[in-house]
Order: sequence, then C-alpha cells, then structure tokens
Amino acid sequence: MTAQLDMFQSMANAFAYYCKRNLLAILTLLAVLVGIIAGVLIQRANPDLTKDDMLPVGLNFPGELLLRALHLIVLPLVVTCLIIGLSGNKSSKFNKQAGFTILYYLSTTIIAAIIGLILVSVIEPGVSAKRMMGSDVKISSTAENSQALDVIGDLIRNMVPDNLVAVAFQKRQTQLESTNGTVIRTGVEVDGINMLGVISVSIAIGIVIMANKAESGPVLDFFVSLHFITMKLTEAILWYSPIGIMFLVMSQLSFNNIGLYMASVGMYMITVLVGLFIHLFIVLPGIYFGITKKNPFVLYKHMLPAAATAFGTASSAVTIPVTMDCVKKAGVDATIVDTVIPVGATINMDGTALYEAVACVFIAQLSGIQLTNAQLVITVLTATVAAIGAAGIPSAGLVTMVMVLNAVGLDTTHIASILAIDWLLDRFRTMINVIGDGVGCAVVEKLAGAAKKGDFVELEKVDDGEEANC
Repeated sequence: MTAQLDMFQSMANAFAYYCKRNLLAILTLLAVLVGIIAGVLIQRANPDLTKDDMLPVGLNFPGELLLRALHLIVLPLVVTCLIIGLSGNKSSKFNKQAGFTILYYLSTTIIAAIIGLILVSVIEPGVSAKRMMGSDVKISSTAENSQALDVIGDLIRNMVPDNLVAVAFQKRQTQLESTNGTVIRTGVEVDGINMLGVISVSIAIGIVIMANKAESGPVLDFFVSLHFITMKLTEAILWYSPIGIMFLVMSQLSFNNIGLYMASVGMYMITVLVGLFIHLFIVLPGIYFGITKKNPFVLYKHMLPAAATAFGTASSAVTIPVTMDCVKKAGVDATIVDTVIPVGATINMDGTALYEAVACVFIAQLSGIQLTNAQLVITVLTATVAAIGAAGIPSAGLVTMVMVLNAVGLDTTHIASILAIDWLLDRFRTMINVIGDGVGCAVVEKLAGAAKKGDFVELEKVDDGEEANC
C-alpha cells in the first residue's frame, strides 16, 4: 500500500510540475477550446446575430485589447532583436545565416504553392461550387487592383523608407485606377507598420554596429537595455493572451454560420485544409528531420501557444513575441531566433501561398476556364511573390489575391465567392506560417552552425521562473 501511495504521489508531483512549467500553453489551448464552444452556442441561440450586434455587447473588447498590446510591442521587439542579434554576430556567420534563411523561406513557400496547385487540380472544388452558387457573384467594394510589377516595386520601395518616423505607421502601396480605358498608377501611403522598412533599417544599423563595435558601444548598450524592458512587457502580455484569444475566437464564431459556408464552398475549404495539413505534417517535419535529425513533433509541442495565438489573432506579425518565446524554450539559440523570426513573420507565408494557388484555380474552375500549363506555372510563381508581399496582418492575402488573378487573366469579381470563409481559413494558414517560422529557426541554426560562446553579445536573461512557459 505504501509503495502504491508513493507511486501515486510521484505521479501527482510530476503532473503538477508539468502543469506549472507549461501553464501558459495549457491556458492558451483551453482558451481556444472555450472560445469555440461558447461562440458556437451563442450562434446557435441567435442565428441572425451580426457583427454590428456584437459591438454594443463588447464581446470582442478583451480581444481588441490583446491585439492593441501586441501591435504596441512588435516594433520595439523586432528592432531590438535584429540590431542586437546582428551587431554581436561575426560577419562570416551572418552571411551564412542570411543565405540559409532566405533559401529556406523561399523553398518552403514555393513547395506550399505547388501542393495547393496539385490538390485543387485533382479535387476540382470549383466544379461542384459552380453548380451550387450559380454565376451571380459580385465583387467586394474593398478589392484593389494591382499588377505583379507594381507589387514587386512596392516591396523594394518599402525596404528603402524615406522617413524613419513614418516607417512605424505607414507603408507605400501602388493603386490602379481606370479612366476612359487608361490605367493610372498612384502611389499612396496606407496605414500600418512598414515591417520591411523596419527590418531593412534595423539590419543596416546592426551591420554598422557589428563593423564598428568600439565606436558604437553606447548605442548597443541602449538597445540591450530597451530589449530587456521590451521582454518584460512581452511577458505580461503573454500571460494576458489566453483571455484575449478566448474572446477573439468566441466573437468570430458568434456571428458566422459555419454550416452555411460549408454547404456552399465546402470542397474549396476542404482542399485548402488538406493542403495545409500536408504541409504541416509531412513537408515541414520532413525538412526538419532531414536536416536536424530530431523529432519535429517535440518542436511542435513547444509551438502550441504560438499556434493558438496565431489562430486567435490571424496575424503572424502580432504573434512574433509568442513565437520567439516558444522557439527559445524549444532550445533554439536565442540569437538565431532574434534575427530569423522577425524576417519570417514578414516574408514566410507558406499558408498564404498555398491558399492563393488553390483560390486562383478554384476561381478558374468556377468561371469554367481551363488554365494552360504556362498559366499554372505563372500561378505558382505569382502566388509565391504575392505571399511574400502580403503583410502579416489578418486577411492580407485577399489584397494580393487580385494580383495572382490578374497575372493569369481571371475575373476578379469571383473573389466574393470565397470571402465568406476567408476569416476562418485565414486563421489556419496563419498557424502554418507561424509554425514554419519556428521550423525555419531550427533549420537555419543547424545549417549555419551553432553559435559559439563569445560570438554573440550576451543578453541579460530572465529567470526561468518568471518566463512564460511554452
């Protein structure tokens, strides 16, 4: 009896220790589960509930506070992580790391687009959807026209900002207007963090400090101190995140009838989800295991809070603090994480590339158009460029989707047919993007070589008992 009691006590202690070490992950997953259940129950009780009805109730208010807090912390976090990570790096190691980072992100994005193209060509969801939806489809008034060269040009312009202050809240975007058959291009400044500009300027500053450490000591000390303060604020936000995520999920499901959407474009949704599933559980684990020779699902376990946050916020940019914390807890070198994750959150859009490739061919099938092999190749390439150019914000892929459709000559009015479920698919593809960032960190660390002691600036670390557990 005594032996059994001792064994039970040991198991109880082990369980309590596990819960304590992974409390944030457990709370985050429970928040998503509770939000889904509560949202579905509210929608069942009030089928005619709309988003406007929800605003007076304030159901989304806690979630809005989380989004605002995450937006607040992203800018100083990205700037300090990049500058400190690069300034303490050796030039040879930086060149190797940057090359492998770009190679990994570009390769996985192209693979994701090809997976989507194959699946949508085999399943043909647009054929069945055309019979159910008919041809009466209208374009959303928010759709914006753009061409591939315009998007590429905007990417380059945003990488070279003309104002260090404006880069924090404005970015350049080319808009097209047609007047009497003449297309007029207009460059406008739109609201939102110019993350490409922030990254490029931070990288430039970090490289200059790396090359002139003696003269740049005081500047580096400032960024180290700012990074410490930013991480402390990030910890507080992370512990609030389960509450915000629960209300974000609940409010979305409360006024969206999933059953109705599934009936109209169910096969399209299934095609996207199957593609994301293949990329998440076959492609990424295969790359991870093939390069690191480690179990990828151990890393996935650490990435659960980041995935849950990505699902709740539908934004890889605002998930950066959670992603960085989780990958570091998984054992990846902190300096690799600090430089790879901010870049990945901006250009690593595997889920978006897959989604846009599927959506493009789906719309072609819906229109009764058979795309040629050349058009399919253009779809893959354009979806890759469009995904890289998509901002890490909710539903950014819808804007770049117009570019993909224009590249193969498809009617953009059919975008309205997929708007109804974009809010849900956006959350799943954001999860893939975020997990891909984590896998990328581990892969780059292995390829570029583990950092040697003394190669990097030693940052003051937060005590394990105070850190958010992943």
